[in-house]
Amino acid sequence: MIFPQNRFNFAHGRQRRPIKIKKLLLFIGIILFGAGGIWFFTEGIKLVPASSAAEQKSVLALWNSRNYAEIIRMTDSSLKRNPMDVYHLVFNGFAHFYTGVNQTTAEEKLSHIDASIISLRRARLQNKRPLSGEADYILGKAYYHKGMHYSDLSVKYMLSSIEQKYIGQDSYEYLGLAYTNIGEFEESLKYFLKAGETNSSDLLFLTLAQTYYQLGDRVSAEEYLMRAINKSQDSVLTRKARFLLGDIYFQSREYIKSEEQFLKVLEANQQNPDAHFHLGEIYLALGDRVKARASWRRTLRIDPNHFGALRRLYN
Repeated sequence: MIFPQNRFNFAHGRQRRPIKIKKLLLFIGIILFGAGGIWFFTEGIKLVPASSAAEQKSVLALWNSRNYAEIIRMTDSSLKRNPMDVYHLVFNGFAHFYTGVNQTTAEEKLSHIDASIISLRRARLQNKRPLSGEADYILGKAYYHKGMHYSDLSVKYMLSSIEQKYIGQDSYEYLGLAYTNIGEFEESLKYFLKAGETNSSDLLFLTLAQTYYQLGDRVSAEEYLMRAINKSQDSVLTRKARFLLGDIYFQSREYIKSEEQFLKVLEANQQNPDAHFHLGEIYLALGDRVKARASWRRTLRIDPNHFGALRRLYN
């Protein structure tokens, strides 16, 4: 009997044909599944009934009365039936955000912030959103409150809201803060200055001073620190401003001016260990080691574990 040169070709070919057909069918199935998914997000969502005009009116009335808890209850119930109702998604996101920022614990706050982000991001999947500029504004704020590692997303959505012609009272301030978190101080300064055109608060002045300080512009930092001190009635803010101003004067070797700032801090609170410590540093720079050591001892009487004072007295 004469065999073909490769007798296994015939059997091998008969075995591979069904496998090829299976692969082809699987490939076609994947394409059809993908096409179906795309159709769902572009056309299929339109077939899901939207909330009625009466429901939307009820949500708006609750919004105007700032009844965020009831908005969350009502929209959560609606979204269980229709997870892609864009109107309810937007107001669910709004209500969770404002509920979150008023929480006293970080865990409760982040729970609401995350829920806000989920709803607002889901709403963004649809072409037509109510209050789209406002929704991106809240999304930008939500990412800022989620933490500094989300600051790039805060910038992204806040800029998106501005591009859509929505500018909140604090849009520029949030942009400045978010840019500060990611280390882009030139951009943060630009938006803080924009915020200052309509808002000349003591906090904004302090923030501008801190930004100029980060950029190495001590003259501008000093100017805004003085404006913050002169405007503020907040003792905590004033103390922060005087500390930074005292540090600027110290670095510039203007020791008398620096001493004046830390003494003013102590006028408000004699039990501030850091103010006493910085006075010790000033007196050391002026060559008065007796006064310096006395200031560091006062520091340790208030805070026995103060690292700077311990290092100065016992090293």
